[in-house]
Amino acid sequence: MNSPQQIEIIIEPSGRRLNLTAGANLLHAAREAGLSVNAVCGGNGTCGSCKVKLISGEFSDITPKENIMQQKGSLSKDERLACMTSTLSDGKIHFEPESLASAQRLQLEGELNLITLNPAVKRLDIDLSTELSGQKLSAAEGVRETLKVSGYLHTDLPETMLLKINDLLTQHNQKAALVLNGHQIVTALPLEQHMLGLAVDLGTTKLAAFLVDLETGQTLAAGGAVNPQVAYGEDVISRIQFTDEHADGAATLQCAVVEGLNLLATELTARVGLTSAAIVDGVIAGNTAMHHLLAGLPVHNLGTAPYHPSQVDAMTFAASEIGLKWAENATVYLPPNIAGFVGGDHIAMLLATRARHTLKTVVALDIGTNTEISLLHKGRHLACSSASGPAFEGAHIRSGLRAVPGAIERVFIDGSEVKLQTIEDQPAVGICGSGILDAVAELRRNALIDHRGAFNKEDSRLSMHDGQLEFILVNAENSATHKAISLNRQDVQEIQLAKAAIRSGIEVLLREADCGAEDIDLFLVAGAFGTYLDLANCQRIGMFPELALKRFRQVGNAAGSGARELLLSIDKRSEAESMLEKIEYIELTTVKDYVEFYMDAIGLG
Repeated sequence: MNSPQQIEIIIEPSGRRLNLTAGANLLHAAREAGLSVNAVCGGNGTCGSCKVKLISGEFSDITPKENIMQQKGSLSKDERLACMTSTLSDGKIHFEPESLASAQRLQLEGELNLITLNPAVKRLDIDLSTELSGQKLSAAEGVRETLKVSGYLHTDLPETMLLKINDLLTQHNQKAALVLNGHQIVTALPLEQHMLGLAVDLGTTKLAAFLVDLETGQTLAAGGAVNPQVAYGEDVISRIQFTDEHADGAATLQCAVVEGLNLLATELTARVGLTSAAIVDGVIAGNTAMHHLLAGLPVHNLGTAPYHPSQVDAMTFAASEIGLKWAENATVYLPPNIAGFVGGDHIAMLLATRARHTLKTVVALDIGTNTEISLLHKGRHLACSSASGPAFEGAHIRSGLRAVPGAIERVFIDGSEVKLQTIEDQPAVGICGSGILDAVAELRRNALIDHRGAFNKEDSRLSMHDGQLEFILVNAENSATHKAISLNRQDVQEIQLAKAAIRSGIEVLLREADCGAEDIDLFLVAGAFGTYLDLANCQRIGMFPELALKRFRQVGNAAGSGARELLLSIDKRSEAESMLEKIEYIELTTVKDYVEFYMDAIGLG
């Protein structure tokens, strides 16, 4: 008798990988994996709360219950109910945010600097309760007269805008405020309402957004979400391939991220009692691929050498042009890109950290699926990009997942005892990036693995599973999934490859600048993942050079902080744009002996 076919399903947005028997029910499988999937009806297909998108693979046919829901519009054409769907092959699925009871932890905060406010939009208050020229004027005449007196001689007043202004004047005793960007009227507001802007750090896997009062500089609300594009690929290369392989691929990815941004904007403005139509200006900073996919620019060249971007200069365009549901004539500003894989988010990070305003030797890096690195030394500014891949997001790790409640984030091995910390102190469901890095460092410290990453066969703390040695972090009876959470040689190797990409990039820049690691005065670590790293463990496995820990500074979401500065000041936009001519970009794939740097960096200390 043939044994049941074993298949692998990837569950987004957590990135959890499940080994299942073909025919397994998706709801049951997700719950066994520790995901809190909503199913109020108990899984009988009546509540419609366990919505899931089937991204790839083969699944059971749609059921009559799902058909009825689609006809009624409560279930879209590209959605299924997890409780009614079985998996038949390897594949990928994506649970909608409302289907999950727990969310991924996202790093929002970064260091903020005091800056002089000079936003792109200006406010012009109108008071028609008293006559401007001694005679009774119509609303249209009064608004035009106010514009002219205030120096806006060439400002158009479209009929639709005039109607809105007239309504506001009627409701607020002939008083209102115009928001202008140059000579363009963006919208009209009640006098008591401040101008609001939205700053976004557009990451490969995460979105972080900040609702900002443009008149005070105060951040009124902040929120994060998983980038919906992860359903179509875990890294930028897979998304570029998706656009190459599907005629509507670029539009699909653009629509996905715009929908995610609109949901965030709605959520944040609702917190202050408004709608996203109150957003009058915005800044979105992302890596070059994220920038291009958002703006609707071609990305094919980013996936093939020499990786030239379609656009490096800063861009400003109407938010409505890409489907952002902000104020009528709101614009969105995208900071410049440096090169194919170093984008506006790195510019924003450099801006926020003030890395360029010091005579010290500084390394500044933002760790993610794509790690961007800058070295500033003796008047030179060198930059490169390292393809660190999604391992730090838990991808390609058997028990790996993103930073969700229950993910192991800290590991300490004390003899035969394993001490763990999980996110929100929930029962362990898997291990996220910071936990994986800790675990590898602890395996090395305890001589459970050697410098090559190979397990010590003589150590009694190791177990054998499917013919391979592994180290068990959590026994099956103590995990939320009722399956052991462990690391084997392949898991360790994934971390070696990821950290080698980062360290080799640093070493190439140091050589190019004729600088030694010991010369680094300040080592800035930015990004969500970088916030939760144990720096000593990073050094232990050779990801970072061995420096005194006081030289390191973890700066949180510096790209988000830089995006806020760009939102609050057009002077900061000019500063960001002036960086381009001073940065020397090094494409690592063109460095003749790069492979040697990379191979040297694979070892674990």
